[in-house]
Amino acid sequence: MAHEKPVYSTATGSNRSKNGESSGVYQPSSGPCKVRLETKGRGGKAVTVLFNLPFASEAEAVSVMKAMQVSLGCGATFKNGQIELRGDMRERVAVYFAKLGLKLVKAGG
Repeated sequence: MAHEKPVYSTATGSNRSKNGESSGVYQPSSGPCKVRLETKGRGGKAVTVLFNLPFASEAEAVSVMKAMQVSLGCGATFKNGQIELRGDMRERVAVYFAKLGLKLVKAGG
């Protein structure tokens, strides 16, 4: 039995960007930074997501993320203009942002 479309093909190439950077362009938000807790699609593991980041550039957001990792003692990553922290860090992030003088709003449940 012959298949009409190929099971695997290299014709379209890779979906990754050429230089390894994220494909989306970072846009700073004019509103307050928001935080939410996600567990869906993560194997039941909790991840704290910060979005609507007010930082001027992606480099500044990444440097704040790295400082948060050290201060909070958790793993973090920067994806699609969002900071993702491992674990439920909502309360600790609120205290951290208050020290920076930034407003943080809880989103979701």
